[in-house]
Amino acid sequence: MKPEVSSSDQQQPGSSKLAAILRGIAGALAGGVLGVVIFTLLVRYVGIYAMAIPGALVGLGGGYAARTRSLVLGIICVAFAAVAMIFAEWWNFPWQKDESLGFFLQNLHHLSTLFWLSLLLGGGLAFWFGQGSERTSSRDRS
Repeated sequence: MKPEVSSSDQQQPGSSKLAAILRGIAGALAGGVLGVVIFTLLVRYVGIYAMAIPGALVGLGGGYAARTRSLVLGIICVAFAAVAMIFAEWWNFPWQKDESLGFFLQNLHHLSTLFWLSLLLGGGLAFWFGQGSERTSSRDRS
């Protein structure tokens, strides 16, 4: 005889995964904002172009907040990292001809090779860190 499984037990694994992804998204957004701020401060006051920082912090924030491992969250973090890094580039280095974000986005193909390499590095870090890791408390260990 099979034990009966309530509907709340059946929904638990999916809802906990969704909750982890939502926590990860919130962490990724916070990491992205912090990354853009740190990048801006480094560019303006130190003169260091560290474009991969926003991407890395998106991944770190997302992976840490999720408290579990998720390939889906890693992919979401890549998208958020790309947006954060493109925004940071525009915020700090808009085109002189037209400083609008729309014009900047239309002319992304004119950006330097250093930007694109940094975007790849930041996106890779966002994916790697954004996947998170399995974290168990000492009570869960047998």
